[in-house]
Formats: sequence, C-alpha cells, structure tokens
Amino acid sequence: MKTIIYLIRHGESVGNVNRICLGHTDLGLTDRGTKQAELTAKKLSDVIVSAVYSSDLIRAYNTALPHANLRGITVKTSEELRELYFGEWENRAVAELVSEYGDMFPVGWRQNFASFTPPCGENVQACAVRMERELKRLAAGHFGEQIIVVSHAAAIRALWGKILGLSTKEATSAISFPSNASYSVLEYDGDCDRLVPVSYSNDEYLAELVTVIPQ
Repeated sequence: MKTIIYLIRHGESVGNVNRICLGHTDLGLTDRGTKQAELTAKKLSDVIVSAVYSSDLIRAYNTALPHANLRGITVKTSEELRELYFGEWENRAVAELVSEYGDMFPVGWRQNFASFTPPCGENVQACAVRMERELKRLAAGHFGEQIIVVSHAAAIRALWGKILGLSTKEATSAISFPSNASYSVLEYDGDCDRLVPVSYSNDEYLAELVTVIPQ
C-alpha cells in the first residue's frame, strides 16, 4: 500500500531576501512568501489529504497554514523536518561567509553540496537521512492516503538525491534547490519501506512570483 506525499518548500523568507543562511534560525515569511504559500494551497486545494505536517520553524509553519485552513485541520509540526543546521554559519549573511571563509562557501557549499558539512554544523547526507526517516514515519501512519509536508530547500534537495540513489557528486550536479513554495511529489511504498520520487519542484502556477533562493 502506498502513501502520496506532497513535499513543499516554504515560501520566500526574510532570510532569503537578505541572503542569510538561516538553518534553524527562526525568521518568518515575506509578503511575497505569504502570497506564494497561498497560491500553492490554491493549486493543491482539490487534493484530498488526511494531514498537514510541517517543520516547526515559523517560515515552514506559515507556509503550511493555508493548506490546513482550507481543510479545517491543524498543522502538526516536527523538528525532524527542519532545515540543515548551519553551525557557525547560522544567521550569517552570505557576503560575510564568502569574505571570512574564502573558497569554503563557493567550493564547499555550492560545488560540493551533497557531501558538505558547514563548520560545526550538520552534514548534508545526515540531513538527508533525517528527512528520509521522518517522512517514512509520517507516511507509515497514513497508508493509502495523501499528506502534505512542508520543509526547507537544502533538506528537500538532500533528500531527493538520496532517494534517487545518486552519488554525492551526481546529486550536486543533477539536483538544484527547489523554488520557494514549490511542491514535489513522492510515494511511500509500505511493502518495501521505500520513498519513490515522482516529480520535483513544481512551480509553474506561481508565474511571476517564482523565486529560487537557496537560503
């Protein structure tokens, strides 16, 4: 029996527009991000879902709210759906990191994303394992149903490379960050305890509001 998961990245955040590595830092959505979230909820309004889950960070929670409100249910939160933890890079501007850490940002983060570990932070592959484990747990509680899950850019990108079975080098080059408020679709095969990717970063309905900002 299978569970269908609509995995959504949060809308544009304050950290995104200010080019800040947020990670677990808890900043909210911009007005544009709120509109993006509402458009995604409208796009998926005809999808019958049994639950809406979200990272407990406010930018993800507020992206999940329109989906829950449309259905008259509450958002269930989980720390396991959080963004990659950036350690020393938490709440730091990208410009500062480039200046202070030299090649570590452009070469490590951008060119070797899937194998990278921020200083004193969480390894990207460990984040992928965390996400996979939590999505399997949530999906196992909804066999034969559909659920909405809201998470974050790096966490979703890391997960996608893992469930595709790509090497870290292949995952870095083949998978980009999902756009803000885009949705990806995957299936959970309960018989095999496996997540199966279906489609990634669907965002055509956002039109001129599309933004693809990593952090």
